[in-house]
Amino acid sequence: MDQLFNPDGIAIVGASSNPSKAGYVAIRNMKEKAYPGNVYPINVRESEILGYPCYASLKDVQGNIDLLVLIMPSKMIYTVMDELDQRMEEKGDVKFLVCAAADYAETKTPEGIDRQERLMRTARRFGIRVVGPNCIGVIDNRSRVDTTFVDTGVPFTSFGEPTGITFLSQSGALASAVLMEGASRVVPVLYNKFISIGNMADVDFVDLLDYFETDESTRVIGIYMEGYNDGKRLAASLRRVSLKKPIVVLKVGRSALGANAANSHTGSMAGSDRVYDAMFKQNGVIRVGTINEMIDTLQAFDRMPLPAGGNLFLYSQAGGPGIYCTDAISHYQELTMPVVSDDTKARLAASQLPMANICHPEGYADITASASVRNHVDGLQIVLEEKNVDAVIFITVVPTFLPQKELAEELVKMEQAVNHPGKPVYYCIMAGAYTALARGIMEKNGLCTFDSPERAVMAARNMCVYAAFRARHKKEA
Repeated sequence: MDQLFNPDGIAIVGASSNPSKAGYVAIRNMKEKAYPGNVYPINVRESEILGYPCYASLKDVQGNIDLLVLIMPSKMIYTVMDELDQRMEEKGDVKFLVCAAADYAETKTPEGIDRQERLMRTARRFGIRVVGPNCIGVIDNRSRVDTTFVDTGVPFTSFGEPTGITFLSQSGALASAVLMEGASRVVPVLYNKFISIGNMADVDFVDLLDYFETDESTRVIGIYMEGYNDGKRLAASLRRVSLKKPIVVLKVGRSALGANAANSHTGSMAGSDRVYDAMFKQNGVIRVGTINEMIDTLQAFDRMPLPAGGNLFLYSQAGGPGIYCTDAISHYQELTMPVVSDDTKARLAASQLPMANICHPEGYADITASASVRNHVDGLQIVLEEKNVDAVIFITVVPTFLPQKELAEELVKMEQAVNHPGKPVYYCIMAGAYTALARGIMEKNGLCTFDSPERAVMAARNMCVYAAFRARHKKEA
């Protein structure tokens, strides 16, 4: 799989000079990310596109091609595969093929099925691995490969270092939405690796999970799944990988209508949702219900240590959001608001204003809207030092008289201090765009922020469930 994510030479059949065409966006993405290898646009009518010399056909490319990308209309597959047959007989260089076009076997028409079979006949003959058809392609933000035709609207240079989040999806459109949603966050999410697999005519979930298991740059794996036809094979791979790295799945087809839609979309048989649900739970996979929950959870796993247990202390600067969050915590049986020691209660009370509510109920502190930056930071440090606290949800609704830049910087200092206990803190910084300054400072320094209490709680619960799975397996071993 290394040559898929770090290829020596990429050819794009269907490259275009028209900015409204997918074949142009794919070339532009490679240009903007400054892919260091050779890019070969295949276009019989153009001499160059964005500075890359064009070639009339595959046989005209003299340089090495590890990765071939197909973005042309599906009806051209016969001509292109004939050219590829000839090239492979002469040079034998293509290792991977990404077919980004649709209108193949997912249509369930004789014509679509025949087009996909023609594609796979050449692939099987020469041992070429195929991604797709009916996908949007591959991204590796470390090697700077981007074969997609997706425009996130955010320049690559503004992202900074890639995360440890790798994401794979059966749906190209859903994958695009995840990219764009990540790019629109306070600090854009730059995925480590990103791949849309469409019809899975060849490369599938298990192939990629097996690769990501040993990929050192992947810390957490996100999956959008419609269905898979070999449950035992998938379960075995999920379990083996999840014992090393968290896997977060957005599995659709919960309803009969959804399952039918999945079958029509990528030709996937969704199967019984209860079977999938049980399989995920048994194998340590975290199943989420929304795109936001998935991205929140992936970021939490990527940025924070696993909690030792489910004792979640709620540390809030305001009563209303604290009560709102308490209800969210009580919804999950895996989470408990812990009883802390009398010494911690006394130290916490001494660090706050007299009107602060300390541990009524247990595991809860309301430091009040008058709390200063020092009240926020010092109290949080005390809570984290309590041995019966595994993790903390921190809530503040930043008032105009509280300097949010100073608050963010002091929280970063506390997290980066050598005496930090190494417990996850889910920072809920409420008030929308007004708090973007504080959240930006915190996230650029590796902290994990949320814009609502329930989203912070869901991420905390998901990390707790995964940590419990790992702990159980360690005991059994």
